[in-house]
Amino acid sequence: MQHAIQTLTQALRQATEDHNWPSVVNVDAKIAELLAAIQGKNLAVAERQALDNLKKVHQQARDYCQGQSDMLAAKMSLVARNREGATAYAQFMDDEGMR
Repeated sequence: MQHAIQTLTQALRQATEDHNWPSVVNVDAKIAELLAAIQGKNLAVAERQALDNLKKVHQQARDYCQGQSDMLAAKMSLVARNREGATAYAQFMDDEGMR
């Protein structure tokens, strides 16, 4: 069990570092399966430590993904504002007969 937890931890870390979002989703689903499978079971100290590390890496990945999502939203908003400005400018030029 400890090895499986460590493998998922490393896979999540690598997928996040690589910006491989489909892989992040895939690993996250595997983590959910693992957590469901071990729910209510007694874990050895090493397994609990590996699980604590997985929790830490998962939180870091979640925070990083949220930051990337926020940056993307800001870029998309800027593109939309620029498009609106360009459209307004083009309309002004047409209205003034300057084109």
